[in-house]
Amino acid sequence: MGYLLPALAYLILLGSFVAAFHFDAKEHAPYPVDPLRHLHPAGQQLNLRAPKSKGVFLNNSVDLGYYVDITLGGKPFTVLIDTGSSDLWISGRVENSTDTGTRSGVTYAVGGVEGPVKTALLQFGGFTIPNQAFMEIPSDDKSKEGTGIIGLGPNSGSFIYRQLESITGAPVLDRIFHQNTTTPNYFTILLGRDQDPTDFFSGSITVGEILDQYSDILREPKVQMTDVPSYQSGDQHLQILLDKDGIIAPDGSRISIQTSVKHAATEQATVVLDCGFSLPQVPRAVSDAIYGRFEGAEYVTIDKVGGTWIVPCDQEVNVTFLFSGKEYRIHPLDMTMEPHLIGLESIKNSKGERSCIGTFQPFSYSRDIINYDMILGMSFMRNVYTLFDYGDFVLGFNTTKDPYIQLLSITNATEAHSDFVTVRLGGLDTTGSKGLIEPKKTNSASSNPRTVYYIIAGVVAFMIILVAIYFIVRARRRSARRR
Repeated sequence: MGYLLPALAYLILLGSFVAAFHFDAKEHAPYPVDPLRHLHPAGQQLNLRAPKSKGVFLNNSVDLGYYVDITLGGKPFTVLIDTGSSDLWISGRVENSTDTGTRSGVTYAVGGVEGPVKTALLQFGGFTIPNQAFMEIPSDDKSKEGTGIIGLGPNSGSFIYRQLESITGAPVLDRIFHQNTTTPNYFTILLGRDQDPTDFFSGSITVGEILDQYSDILREPKVQMTDVPSYQSGDQHLQILLDKDGIIAPDGSRISIQTSVKHAATEQATVVLDCGFSLPQVPRAVSDAIYGRFEGAEYVTIDKVGGTWIVPCDQEVNVTFLFSGKEYRIHPLDMTMEPHLIGLESIKNSKGERSCIGTFQPFSYSRDIINYDMILGMSFMRNVYTLFDYGDFVLGFNTTKDPYIQLLSITNATEAHSDFVTVRLGGLDTTGSKGLIEPKKTNSASSNPRTVYYIIAGVVAFMIILVAIYFIVRARRRSARRR
């Protein structure tokens, strides 16, 4: 990473892009640790009203983490949901558990944690799973007892499964689908927005069923998940292809995007959907195209965040993503973040204007193996109801079925604009007074065909003059010799 994480609340920092002690980092490319996650531990969650329907309610920790209650070994725990990892991790002693005799762990930019792999009876979302494998981390002042992470990613990313090499070591969702063969092997996620003045819910997760009021998701395109090479299976994530140049910038133009995934079968960008990552990670060129043309926008380095754009907090930023030809608008309250959410009193640009953090951040860590172009985290996922179908990712299934993702847009442009005016502008709409800075015009000769022609003509004329001078000098020398 380009910055070091403080050695705080390691367990709350677990989740996306972690690296196991016992495996080659080249085989299992490490996910980064989200630097914002430790700032609002589980004890500071906001339990807002969720939609009245099926599923399990989530607790929203000021848009930086979404938590669900589980029972493990008869004891309650509050764990972060994370589609970017695959294992269950718990801080604190789990009663009525069985030690497998193996250990595992994760490392961070600063320090790390490890603990024994155990099994215990798990109750989650109405399902009961006997002998669920998990890693138990001793609780201390750096990892709060009673918290943890439940990984919802594919089993190929499970470090515990690789340790135990049996169905007992499989991730939670694999165990559910394996023992409940009549349950459709998909799950859905709906994330609430902390500052939303019109939609008051914190979030919900379902397994094998759909939230009634969002049943239209079943009519959305099935976007097939992409595979990583078999020798990099440990870096397989819930990832799909963005449409070609599939981001509409604030000025209405399509952002040019080139994939960096060498094994990709197409030029389209590969994106990971990760509900455990606070700030989406995108190429620098994409972040520049989103934020760089606003008056007062500046690229800065922020403590605990890293390099990112800041823009005046009263600037509305509108961006749309495209998948399978469908548009998914991002709420302007998700495009920038107020500094107090991450414990900063204020941020000002060089003009002294109160500024907010651009949430679509240029990659804040280095990647030795590139299997994806972007991580679309919470700021993106709050704008869609998402269905993840595991397909043949599930252990023990003999059927072949391509895994896919369906996305239902839940952000209305008119309502989103009204929300922004209410929250950021105090109800007084001044957005019409703001515009975009004109892009810098290039002065290069290649940008003007006439200039190119003039240069070529000049070069040719100069060469002709040189040749003429050569022959004149040569003729004079011959004349002098004859004399």
